[in-house]
Amino acid sequence: MGYFQPLIFFFLAAFPFKFISPSHSSLDHDNPKILPPAKQVGNVNLSLYYETLCPGCASFITNDLVKVFQTDLYTIVNLRFVPWGNADIVGDSIRCQHGEDECYLNAIHSCVIYLWPDKTHFDFIHCTEEQSLEGPVSSKEAMWKNCSDQLGLRGDMINKCYTTVLGMKLLLRYGDETARLDPPHEYVLWVVVNNEPLKDDFENFVKYVCDAYQGDPKPEDCKTQSSSVSSTNRKMATKIHPGCYAEQT
Repeated sequence: MGYFQPLIFFFLAAFPFKFISPSHSSLDHDNPKILPPAKQVGNVNLSLYYETLCPGCASFITNDLVKVFQTDLYTIVNLRFVPWGNADIVGDSIRCQHGEDECYLNAIHSCVIYLWPDKTHFDFIHCTEEQSLEGPVSSKEAMWKNCSDQLGLRGDMINKCYTTVLGMKLLLRYGDETARLDPPHEYVLWVVVNNEPLKDDFENFVKYVCDAYQGDPKPEDCKTQSSSVSSTNRKMATKIHPGCYAEQT
């Protein structure tokens, strides 16, 4: 199990931040609300439960999920990211099942999702996951700071969220949500379309989204999908790193 111990700056609890969603104009450490991006009525809910530094998660986000924004599919999707917290607080530290680096980067992702609930957080997550596929970076801090710099995000805001109790609480809230999935998740990545898990057929998520959408007309990308969903031959066990299975936590 991994541990990390952020510095606790309680006097920053009410410090106002600019250039973020009005609902997050200050960091509420006592009762943080995890808010998904604004939902469009009639759109399909697409949720990704994932873990940083998981090769299968990084590959899916970088090569597959990006299709949502490369086509007109984004017009019918309510996309939500849920970093797998899988941690608990021991004293003033977080104990993680899968090591300090994963715990740290999951918390950073949680903070960015909280601070920028629009598409900006997808761009950040895509950037960090793409870097993890390219090979090791000089440090875990460099990985996310490279991306915040590229996207023009305020690194001081991200760091301040992480180094206060807020970052801990966000991570634990996401972990609790993941643990309460019904049916329970068996591994990560875990893709859910309108509350239905796709399990090892996650690569066909576009077809499931298109089938679930009841509006008209459908996006052009839906018109290119085959009439039936074919199960992928590549199983999750070959795509994720050891320890990603829920029963091992």
